[in-house]
Amino acid sequence: MHPGETTVTTDSSTGTTLHRFSLRDQALSVIRQQVVTGDIVPGEIYSAATIANQLGVSNSPVREAMLTLVNQGVMEAVRNRGFRLIPLSDKDRHDIYDLRVMLEVPAMGRLAAGRPTLSQQFSDLASDTVVSAVNGDMVRYLEADRQFHLGLLALVGNDRLVDIVGDLRDRTRLVGVRSLSEQGRLEHSAREHHTLLSALNSGDPERAEAVMLQHLNHIQGDWNGEED
Repeated sequence: MHPGETTVTTDSSTGTTLHRFSLRDQALSVIRQQVVTGDIVPGEIYSAATIANQLGVSNSPVREAMLTLVNQGVMEAVRNRGFRLIPLSDKDRHDIYDLRVMLEVPAMGRLAAGRPTLSQQFSDLASDTVVSAVNGDMVRYLEADRQFHLGLLALVGNDRLVDIVGDLRDRTRLVGVRSLSEQGRLEHSAREHHTLLSALNSGDPERAEAVMLQHLNHIQGDWNGEED
């Protein structure tokens, strides 16, 4: 199977079906999710062969995906051994949060001011995050959450904004994600997506910005392993 081919396979560790995109993109998505959830941790060395075996694909697309993360500054290559996740300092985490506030809050206000016609897809994604949080399906939750927020940002019409926020999200660490799900904190965060959609549909920029800021403030502790 060539790295660029689109196929259908299954992650044997999670039972997640991978499809639609190239194998490299699929592997990149799964690795990003494992970084965010803490399944891939700083200090450990991960070989492309090990992750490829988990996904049931060849080494080549996984290696390409990991090199992409090296280029993005998320991982570093360890000669003849594999790849290692670069740790985040407290300053790194707070800088990421500050940047997301500076970018995403005014972006939602700008979007609301334009009185957007939001497709049913966004409501479906918002509902998907709630169901996934309740069920403890972290892979599905993270994918729906990513599609929801980046999809809304895409409606602002600035491709660089989407790329930058996507990169910031990829650098985030969600510490103790499964315990957060069990405590209901992840579900609470997921339900805020519907509140944001309501604010956008109302065409009220101030409310949309307030809801987005509240959402980021709420998840800041969860996504960095801090208590509220």
